[in-house]
Amino acid sequence: MRFLLDTHTFIWFVTDSPKLSLSAKALIEDEYNEKLFSTASIWEMAIKHSLGKLRFDLPLQTFVK
Repeated sequence: MRFLLDTHTFIWFVTDSPKLSLSAKALIEDEYNEKLFSTASIWEMAIKHSLGKLRFDLPLQTFVK
């Protein structure tokens, strides 16, 4: 199956947020599913990070490689 992750879903996944449902987490973790991510989401996170509205424990580049 192929999935396009939106910005919030991606952030919730990489931060292990309880906001992400267990079924969504399982679908993302399934190695047989193809996960896609929009360049616009990377741009959105970079802007929010530069404004101090979004923080990660690791550099943003670590998550979007």
